[in-house]
Amino acid sequence: MSTIFKNTGFYAGKILAIGVLLCIFRAPACAEREQLTVWAMGAEGKLIRQAAEIFEKRNPGVKIVTQAIPWTGAHEKLVTAVVGDMAPDISQMGTTWMPEFRAMNAIEPLNGFLHSSKLDTGDFFPGARESNLYREEWYGLPWYVDTRVMFYRTDLAARAGYKKFPADWEGFYKFSKALLRAKDGGYAFALPTNDWQIFLMFYWQNGGELLNGSPLTAGRFEETIAYLKRFFDENLAPLEGGNDTDLLTAFESGYFPAFISGPWMISQLETSKPQLNGRWATAPLPAGKKRASFMGGCNFVMFKSSPRKALAWKFMEFMADPEMQAKWYDISGDLPASRKAWSAPALSENPRLASFRKELDTAKAPPQAPEWENIAGTINDAVEEAVFGRVTAQAAREKLSARIEKILAKSERQQSAAFKIALSLLLFLVPVSAVVLYLRKGPRALRRSKYQPIAFLFLLPAVLILAVFLFIPIVASFIASMTNWNMYGVNDWSKIVFVGLENYAGLFGDPVFLAGLRNTLVFAFIGVPISVALSLAMALALNARILRAKAFFRVAYFIPVITTMVAVAIIWRWLYNPEFGLFNLALGYLGLPAQSWLSNRWLALPSLILMAVWKGFGYNTIIFVAALQSIPDSLYESIALDGANTRQEFWYITLPMLRNTAFFVIVMTTIGYLQFFAEPYIMTGGGPLNSTMSVVLYMYQQGFKFYNLGYASAMAYILFGLIFAFTTLQFRVQKKLEGTF
Repeated sequence: MSTIFKNTGFYAGKILAIGVLLCIFRAPACAEREQLTVWAMGAEGKLIRQAAEIFEKRNPGVKIVTQAIPWTGAHEKLVTAVVGDMAPDISQMGTTWMPEFRAMNAIEPLNGFLHSSKLDTGDFFPGARESNLYREEWYGLPWYVDTRVMFYRTDLAARAGYKKFPADWEGFYKFSKALLRAKDGGYAFALPTNDWQIFLMFYWQNGGELLNGSPLTAGRFEETIAYLKRFFDENLAPLEGGNDTDLLTAFESGYFPAFISGPWMISQLETSKPQLNGRWATAPLPAGKKRASFMGGCNFVMFKSSPRKALAWKFMEFMADPEMQAKWYDISGDLPASRKAWSAPALSENPRLASFRKELDTAKAPPQAPEWENIAGTINDAVEEAVFGRVTAQAAREKLSARIEKILAKSERQQSAAFKIALSLLLFLVPVSAVVLYLRKGPRALRRSKYQPIAFLFLLPAVLILAVFLFIPIVASFIASMTNWNMYGVNDWSKIVFVGLENYAGLFGDPVFLAGLRNTLVFAFIGVPISVALSLAMALALNARILRAKAFFRVAYFIPVITTMVAVAIIWRWLYNPEFGLFNLALGYLGLPAQSWLSNRWLALPSLILMAVWKGFGYNTIIFVAALQSIPDSLYESIALDGANTRQEFWYITLPMLRNTAFFVIVMTTIGYLQFFAEPYIMTGGGPLNSTMSVVLYMYQQGFKFYNLGYASAMAYILFGLIFAFTTLQFRVQKKLEGTF
């Protein structure tokens, strides 16, 4: 056995020595290997490694480092990378993000590379080209595309007398009416009330233009709204409840026998609903005055900070090649942006892809405006108001046009040279004045003080941490609230303009902010009393001698508090489901009509309040239980000897002894409810008609979605003032009530 170990050690030593020698002699070769960093999102981020390996085999000495990023945080991560000068060489980028990063001066123009390239840019679909071009300059290369087509149940269509999907608007309207008559219950078409992509497709089909001379085309907008509104008015599509329904389940049951979606839906239907195979098909969208669909997908961009631009271009060119795009479809299922790639049998012979291929020829990309995300949000609001009938189509168009013009007018403003000089002098004079003041009075003040200088050394670490992570950010955010800090200034501070109180004045003329402020106050005024009262009632029940298994109930009440909001939202979305939710089933047993809990503008906010109370009351319950157990039993025994009943015990002993605890609970719960964000963010997105919009949700949208950082900072200080006022009022009421009990 010892011989075996000796031999093993001998050979291991030789292998190690050989390995060291190889590393030494191969070190120069390894050092010469060029690395390229590529970021990709979602499923593509996991699969791009396969494409990178093909490129590495064709280009020895090159190493592609791929990084997968989830779509949920991709936008923020890219912005952070640009600002921190840590951007990758190449990144996947959504078509609607391109203008933002171009405005940040973060992505490299590609015309210089294209002049010497064999790449045929005319081979790309027109919409894919539009998403990369700005003033005749290329800022990216199309990678894959998607567009929207109609998915419909062929068996139900045949029952309605249609063997072929209609080709125009009027035919689709008649098809929808026949489809609804041919089945029991449900609707004919899943049509969202606030989806800007679907609205723009119909608007473009009707000959409308966007940001082409004027924000919107008069007449075309009103006609499009009238056509879509007819589906809601005649109950062919749900005005309420459509967003709360599980689309695939509704498609299977026939509740929604037709809907508009993209190519990813093919694989979802084939895998999750195999029982429907042979009973559904895709079709091009019904055409209006012309054909048009939405051009989505992703492009590849090169960042200006990349030190390997030649190699980066080589990889981008490789991924845009028709042969590789067809190969990428085999890997991922993404549709190629190259027309030549569609000659591959896997694409050309797939009948379900034929509709997509037809739509791609006329699909349009949104305008190349850096403020597009903000504009898209205003389109959603305007269309929703019009289809709900709150305003006329003409009023919606005029209001939307005014808001778009206002958004574009505030884009780029230049600060005056005089202000920059004054600000520089101010920033110089303030610290100088502080130093002079300290040198004149500081040493004498310290000598007269009873405090020892050594104490400041011990306090210094804590003070520095608070200054860096608390005090300086507070001051910086207040300064930011008085500027126009937006996406143009994210990567270039010279474009930040001081605007004084303009942001604060604008907030009180912003209907979305005012709606959010109203909803926040309603949420707090209703939710806080219910939550505190329920918490106290549960605590009294847990503290009573008549209740058994107290430990179980304490844990049960506290579990929702520690459960993540996403898990809670999934549960409550099923409870609120308009088709088979438990709440509507209960109403059915009582003989009451079903409700669209999250899509009805009068029920949506109360529904969120109910969910928030259920999730949070357990925390306050535990606090009240601890306070109740600290009340001496002798107090209850003495009042019982005087003949007091249970109500009198509560009023004269329990409530006065809980005064400080109740005050703490009320203050903290009020602060929490005034900052409500997660509930509307996950459940409703602020809709319908901004009936669940909150101040914090709107602040998040403006700050991290639209990058209007100055405007969002102003909102933060309005909310701070609101919380401060309520807390001060509660302290004053507490002091006045001290002598009451």
